[in-house]
Amino acid sequence: MPGLRASETTEVRPRGVRGPGHRLRGSARGSPVAEAVAARLRDAGVGRVYGVPGLALDPLVRALGDPWFGQARGAESAALMACAHARLTGGFGCCPAPPGACVLRLPAGLYDAEADRAPVLALVGRGDGDPGMRHLTEVSVFCEPVSGPEQLCDALHRAVRAALTDREVREPGRTPPGCWRPRRRRTGRPRGAASRPRPWNRPTSGGCAGPRRSWRRPGGRPWSWATRDARRPRRRWAWPRCSAPVATTALARDVLPDDLPYQTGVTGPFGSSAAALLLRECDTLLLVGAEDPDPAVLPDPAGCRIVAVGSGESVPGTAVRVNGDPRAVLEALVPMLHRATDRGWRTRVEDTVREWRAEGRAKASRYFGTSVNPRSVVAELSERLPDRAVVVTDSGTALGPRHPRLRNGMRSLLSGHLGLPGAAVPYAVAAKFAAPERPVIALVGDGALQGGGLNELITVRRHLDRLAALPPLVFRVLNNGDLNRLTRRRRAAAGDPLLPLSAEVPAMPYAEWARLAGLPAVRCDRPRHVASVRADVPTQPGPVLLEFVVDGEIPPDWAAADGGRERPGRKLLPRA
Repeated sequence: MPGLRASETTEVRPRGVRGPGHRLRGSARGSPVAEAVAARLRDAGVGRVYGVPGLALDPLVRALGDPWFGQARGAESAALMACAHARLTGGFGCCPAPPGACVLRLPAGLYDAEADRAPVLALVGRGDGDPGMRHLTEVSVFCEPVSGPEQLCDALHRAVRAALTDREVREPGRTPPGCWRPRRRRTGRPRGAASRPRPWNRPTSGGCAGPRRSWRRPGGRPWSWATRDARRPRRRWAWPRCSAPVATTALARDVLPDDLPYQTGVTGPFGSSAAALLLRECDTLLLVGAEDPDPAVLPDPAGCRIVAVGSGESVPGTAVRVNGDPRAVLEALVPMLHRATDRGWRTRVEDTVREWRAEGRAKASRYFGTSVNPRSVVAELSERLPDRAVVVTDSGTALGPRHPRLRNGMRSLLSGHLGLPGAAVPYAVAAKFAAPERPVIALVGDGALQGGGLNELITVRRHLDRLAALPPLVFRVLNNGDLNRLTRRRRAAAGDPLLPLSAEVPAMPYAEWARLAGLPAVRCDRPRHVASVRADVPTQPGPVLLEFVVDGEIPPDWAAADGGRERPGRKLLPRA
């Protein structure tokens, strides 16, 4: 931080909290500072802290206790769990780490939180000459060194306020290991935090009136974290009121249920053809919560007015920009929208959506030989999803982000902007701890599972007694022996190259591995068994791993760089 010398920074991010039931050493007895930090986290609504063991942070572990502290198998997994906790609960996540090697592994998960705008509080202990602090400073928006116990609670107070206001990665301090054992008691009220407010300019919203009156083919696109409250019925009226079909990003999949007739699905290179056509043919596009949008999937500004609602940087080609919290802006804009009378545009889009969904059902029913069609696995999942389920998908699983159909009340989690492979299992574990009353289903590829997911299955085994009586925690593994998404992107870019050394995944019996770890598991390698496996699992409580040996040669639906493939002669409406 400016004004601080390197010699003054001994970092604090509490990360090494021991797991429940661990017997602390005599030197790690209860500390008033650790108790104060634990109380501040509870007051801020943190239901669970994820970290890895570390002697320097044993006092904090003892103060947090069980179930407050959840031990992860690695520092990067702890950061991913904190990110998932923040996104699912709407609060912020916390991941403490001890000094040493964990500090170098922590940024892998914190970069995911920073990219997806998830508020995460990292408490990191710093030793002398620790080289990992440079990386943590790069990923954090708020970072303050703490050199003594008398500074810790004040820095934590400001970091919590900053995280909840700006929704970024926050690091309250850098402290030496002995900071948890205070040299003196300190009382008094912490100083207020200097945070960036997120107001929105009500007069500016009137600028939407010009484009609004000339809408002929409107479209809406909810974007990432800022649309989490757009699920509320009043805010949802913004789309049908102006007769606008909707396309979402992968991060905003659960803003609107997929059974709405005007919901065209996910945009982007792995999005739906209906969403791609919507973005190509609309003459006005309302972007809600746009954060670093991909220009390749946006319509040409020369033929489409773009109205952006959010607090990030301006989208290139934007005709009207409304700065502020998208939730508050939507509340104010709904009464200003004129109800559209011409439904021709929306009817055409809805027809395209029905065609796309019918085509998907037909493709899911096809089989080639005795191999399982991966589409059928996802189709069965969509048909049998329990109410209020949390669906976690891995970004590297080509069928995951777009094909599962979510109903009202369901949630969706994935690593969006960073696309971190292997994030689905830590996300699912954190989702189950954050919402134990909800069923959690994770859709994971074999490459992602080998990339880190297998380690966190050990975490599930550790808490098996607690999870056994709860609604299902299901890990659905698509075993195709290939890095599917990477391979398909290479094939699309360079013809049809097969590079076994680069794309093949080592064969492994995942169901047997799960049973060896003490988890229930089922292996399915025949198409006729897919329906029966899916019919039995939702009725069984507790965790289970389902391994589907699928055909790796069945490609996903592809979209071109502009969002989808152009079908010859197929257009929704001619350009005016």
